[in-house]
Amino acid sequence: MTQTPINPGASAYRSRRLARAAGKAYLCTIGAESQPDTANWPSASLVTVATAWDASPLLLLSGIAHHTRNIAANGRASILFDGSAGYANPQEGPRAAFMGRLKPTKDKRLHQRFLARHPEAARYAGFGNFDFYRMQVERVHYVGGFAAAIWLKGRRTTLAAADCKAIADMEAAALEHMNRDHAVAVADYGTRLLGKRGKHWRMIGLDPEGCDLACGHGVHRLDFETRITDAGAMRAELVQLAEKAKSRGRRRRQP
Repeated sequence: MTQTPINPGASAYRSRRLARAAGKAYLCTIGAESQPDTANWPSASLVTVATAWDASPLLLLSGIAHHTRNIAANGRASILFDGSAGYANPQEGPRAAFMGRLKPTKDKRLHQRFLARHPEAARYAGFGNFDFYRMQVERVHYVGGFAAAIWLKGRRTTLAAADCKAIADMEAAALEHMNRDHAVAVADYGTRLLGKRGKHWRMIGLDPEGCDLACGHGVHRLDFETRITDAGAMRAELVQLAEKAKSRGRRRRQP
């Protein structure tokens, strides 16, 4: 089994975590010559977002949107993930701008990851003028607050494909198994480990650094303490988390 300790203080990890936890972000594209209102100007849009297993951003875009037309002419783009919610001064909050090239992806597993994060998008995902896009990340600008900014190379920020392959291959079957056979454990992850409320919990995503849980309209991130790159280690981690949640439940019931 492969498990590597995670350094939660590392800027690359914090950047990935911001992206993985986000449901929305700000997309900046370069105005195409064919778009008279934005030609040659930076153009910003609010978009819903998910991530691939390596933390590269995933988008579902309409072909008639001006940002999609910009991407067709020039795929270079920036996606800003804002983690400043709850800060009295937003400038003190973390944020990460992922920069790279957006390209359409036909990988159905990535489509499912996006739709699991945004189930309402299933209503129009099958329309002919909508396509899924994945960013090939080339650099990341992470800001952790005042005087805490750093430029990171994309290949050092997103995870290596080899570290994600086994988890990508097992994800669909593992999610079905957890939600069908271990629904109590999934609920315990949300209520006892994350301290959230709700009754109808589902696991909607797995990656080497954690899992995504949905309850109602909310999506919550449960991070692992180690990076996991194979199926055996993933099973062991989920069992360990279930035991940890049970232990917390027993302590709370004690007088």
